[in-house]
Amino acid sequence: MPTSNRRESVDIRHYAMGDQYAAPSQRLTARGVAGPRQLWKSSRAVALLVLLAAVGFQAAAQDNASTQSGSTGLNGAWVNGPASNPLSFLNGPAARTTASKDPYIFPDFRPVSHLNEELPRWLQFGLEERFRFEGYSNSGFKPGNNDTYMLNRLRILAVIRPTHWLKIVGQVQDSRALLQKPPQVPPNTNRWDLKLAYAEFGDSETQRISVRVGRQMINYNNSLIANSEWRNQARSYDAVVTNLHEGRFHLGIFAASVVIPLSDGLSHHLEGNNIYGLYGGVDNIIPDSRLEPFVLWRLAPSTAVETTAKLKTGRLDDKTYGFRFKGAAATYLDYTFEVAQQNGSAGSNNLHTWATQTGAGYRFSRLPWRPRAFGTYDYASGDKNPTDGKRGTFDTLSPNAHDRFGMSDLIGWQNIKSLRGGLTIEPARRWSVTGQYLNFYLASARDALYNSSGGVIARDATGKAGTHVGEEFDAYTWYELNRHVNLGVGVARLLPGHFLTSATKGAGYTYPFFAINFKDNPRVW
Repeated sequence: MPTSNRRESVDIRHYAMGDQYAAPSQRLTARGVAGPRQLWKSSRAVALLVLLAAVGFQAAAQDNASTQSGSTGLNGAWVNGPASNPLSFLNGPAARTTASKDPYIFPDFRPVSHLNEELPRWLQFGLEERFRFEGYSNSGFKPGNNDTYMLNRLRILAVIRPTHWLKIVGQVQDSRALLQKPPQVPPNTNRWDLKLAYAEFGDSETQRISVRVGRQMINYNNSLIANSEWRNQARSYDAVVTNLHEGRFHLGIFAASVVIPLSDGLSHHLEGNNIYGLYGGVDNIIPDSRLEPFVLWRLAPSTAVETTAKLKTGRLDDKTYGFRFKGAAATYLDYTFEVAQQNGSAGSNNLHTWATQTGAGYRFSRLPWRPRAFGTYDYASGDKNPTDGKRGTFDTLSPNAHDRFGMSDLIGWQNIKSLRGGLTIEPARRWSVTGQYLNFYLASARDALYNSSGGVIARDATGKAGTHVGEEFDAYTWYELNRHVNLGVGVARLLPGHFLTSATKGAGYTYPFFAINFKDNPRVW
């Protein structure tokens, strides 16, 4: 993903909530973790136990009920298109390419799986390695503000499972940027940090009740609370998560705090910077569908306050309610609809905001190359009056950043209207090619344009710059070499509209990338 240097203006409250794109001068030093300090002590003990067993190995990431429902479609599928393309076999019928039982052209490569076959079933390892070459031009819409660099991410994980109801997991991560302009900071640089360190009691996939305690990934909803894996550092949470399910009914209950990454060493997160939630799921209200109601409560010790008084910050108390309904129909049609409302307070300001997304995709399976057309509409409210002491800007919490609003990853789900249309084709088995077009408008002309981390890109408080942000054109392709390796290449181009040409230097932004992914997972029990 484009470097933090291109994120010119980031609200410090969003870095406190886990924003990896804040400028170095804005970063906060975490003094603890959310919730009881005993939880952090427990996670450190878990980490020590696992890391003693894991020295010298690498592994795949956490994979369970708390991470699989984040996508906009059923069973890990994405209505928008296969942008980040995790290896399709890892994500079920998300099928970035059409599922096929035919052998791969390239031989399989799974050294850690071979090792695991020789080990006792209670001890497993895995391997994950990702290399990406990328760059950007005209960052901040400033002519000549360019950079090109390489990113590498290495993960080391071990799983200890002495019995069917207990699993202990740890993972270290080394993320580095090469040839990038200084400063080299998160999310591109995060050297030898602790990515996962948790104990899980019960099995979230097969048992009615499971509890997971410690550092972990959470991806219940890609728009609101997720791990944002495309980032070189990605996102972890120190959390307690309980997953319940009975037949068609599912419920996740969690208390979590986003880990604030450091460039070197063990990262922590800010005391009092917490998010609590209930995230439900009801399958097959109508055939092949899933209803996901949710309640999220976010607290932060400091946030910007809209006021003319001397006090410019206050405590954030933000409650988000809503649901997402996603499903499939007529065999080849996927759809999604989501709506969320927020109430609460930011210091002396009252919060009243809302957002929605709707989208659909259809595959023409009988045509050559199996084309799939898709389209979405997004809306997130903005603040109509920047001096009235009321906040109307939707808070996007901790979302996935990549391709939420195009491959450029510049724009966030705040004060925005977005139209998207695209087409994916499959010229050969396990090879997908996608092109898409997006058109952006501000929801409120007097509010700002926000980036994917909640920072301000540009603002015209008078509203005279209008609402047309610009248009984006994306093209990308992914190919699976074998069951464990894929590669992709793509480019995004954002052309400024009247708002950006008036509020910034108005230069068009370009983001190209080339990526290779490798994953060798432990055996599934």
